[in-house]
Amino acid sequence: MLEKFSHGGYITLMIGGIMFLVMYVWFRARKIKNRYVEFVRMEHYISKIQELSNDKSVAKYATHLIYLTSADNPKEIEHKIIYSILNKKPKRADIYWFVHVDTVDDPYTSEYKVEHIIPNDIIRVDFRLGFRIQPRINLLFKKVVEDLVQNKEVNIMSRYESLASSNTVGDFQFMVMEKYLSLDNDLPFMEKMIMKLHFLIKHISLSEEKNFGLDLSNVTVEKFPLVVSPVTNVKLTRID
Repeated sequence: MLEKFSHGGYITLMIGGIMFLVMYVWFRARKIKNRYVEFVRMEHYISKIQELSNDKSVAKYATHLIYLTSADNPKEIEHKIIYSILNKKPKRADIYWFVHVDTVDDPYTSEYKVEHIIPNDIIRVDFRLGFRIQPRINLLFKKVVEDLVQNKEVNIMSRYESLASSNTVGDFQFMVMEKYLSLDNDLPFMEKMIMKLHFLIKHISLSEEKNFGLDLSNVTVEKFPLVVSPVTNVKLTRID
């Protein structure tokens, strides 16, 4: 009996140890990644986004382009999102949506608020969801859009000339920014191992698009390098 209990105790300790390791790696990795996250003022890029939206020389990426943002301050946005829209490959859209999800202590809270940064051009939606509410963002976002249309706050009809006359609803495309650990990092050995374990755990767990309940048929995953400690001393000699 004691032998069985001892064997069971080892299994419990092993499971507890694995859970502790996962939580420790996740916590330390988040601290390391926070050194990289850069927020910029939204107001500095509004005119550039509008110019891109009206630039017909750029192929239209989507009628409605939706980004998930972690910026708590509605006046800020991640630099990586601005880079994705304007620099990496310009993504022209008729309406840009920025969606933020805030998990609150009240388990059954299900609220949202909308800020029309530029009416019918740039819109931010903030969800306040209790920790027991499944973040089915695809479904919740549709509900928000329906409310806005009903209140005549937004026009979601397609702006393609061939479709506008038939009152066709425009397409919605979610953009998910997926990080990967860049080889350009110069991290200490311990931090490098933590980041590798973090991305390994992330790889075998639920993807971000599934975690947020997004419909995979209208999701684009865009990879970008995570550079938390760039290499500064590159030894390279030019020879004739």
